[in-house]
Amino acid sequence: MRWNVLKTAVCLGTGLILYYIKYGYLAIAYIKKRCGGPTCRCSLKLDNKFVIVTGGTSGLGLVVTEKLAYRGASIIFTARNLDEGLAIQECLRAKTKNPNIFCKHLDLNNFASIHNFVSDVNQLCSKVDLLINNAGVFFYPPKETVDKYDVTFQTNYLGHFLLTELLVPKLADKSRVIFVSSAAHSLTKSLDLSTVFVVDEGAQGISARFQNYANSKLCLLLYSKNFAQRFKERGVNVYSVDPGSVETPMYRHFPFLTNPILKAIQKPIRFIVVRSPIQGAQTILHCALSPNLSSETGLYYADLVAKASSDLSQDVQLSSQLYDHSRIWAGLSQSEVLA
Repeated sequence: MRWNVLKTAVCLGTGLILYYIKYGYLAIAYIKKRCGGPTCRCSLKLDNKFVIVTGGTSGLGLVVTEKLAYRGASIIFTARNLDEGLAIQECLRAKTKNPNIFCKHLDLNNFASIHNFVSDVNQLCSKVDLLINNAGVFFYPPKETVDKYDVTFQTNYLGHFLLTELLVPKLADKSRVIFVSSAAHSLTKSLDLSTVFVVDEGAQGISARFQNYANSKLCLLLYSKNFAQRFKERGVNVYSVDPGSVETPMYRHFPFLTNPILKAIQKPIRFIVVRSPIQGAQTILHCALSPNLSSETGLYYADLVAKASSDLSQDVQLSSQLYDHSRIWAGLSQSEVLA
């Protein structure tokens, strides 16, 4: 009798445990799918199109490069470590059966490197149909570049500003320019153009470093709107994208992830709510491919739809002032300033 009761209790307990495991797994899968965002369903082919992707050796940039290569595009992706980039180039060529994938060196923290990269582009192609400004850093320690600007500011904004301006003559009619921004831009409530680029050695704390990142992404968004307005008549379409929180190497400087204990504690939560690079790349791909966006420019996208960016990011006067300052910061001559 007691043995039968014990067997019944064990069976019921096991069944209950399996029930919770099953539906717990389904709940986690559902939450992860919801957090992952929608999927780009565009089937557009990119034969005879030339694409540039900055920061293409890992994370979002690598995913975007691969997906566009499958569609037949000729692609230049950039790398700071050229040896690593060339190895990835060969892997992508073999994987996608697309021989027109090229890795070129680009260090956004060095204006000379940007000019050299543009020279490489001029030799490789007659036009650029799609420019994806993806490279970036997050939570980088206060440090000065060779051009005397803050690393976060130059990598995320000023380097891309110079690159985009220098590529203007190459942009084809009906081309697209995508800036990978962030919802963090809305954390900046005011922008001082006299100090935003300055290295603050005292900015070692979490809030200060995060503010540097937010400032750089706000500048990128302001510039995207200015660029869209300047080249609207040429048919150049400009999109800013918030990919969401994505599991990429960009987080390598974030203190909560550099500490092994904190990283282990966060890992289950991050697995559920943080997007994979493939999930994070969907809105970038949507803006690159969707024919439905051909009449839109200067807007901000998240989860495949246009959304309102912060009020400050829509300040036309601030956008114009930032452009004027950026020309000076980047050392652009009058002949290199178009429209």
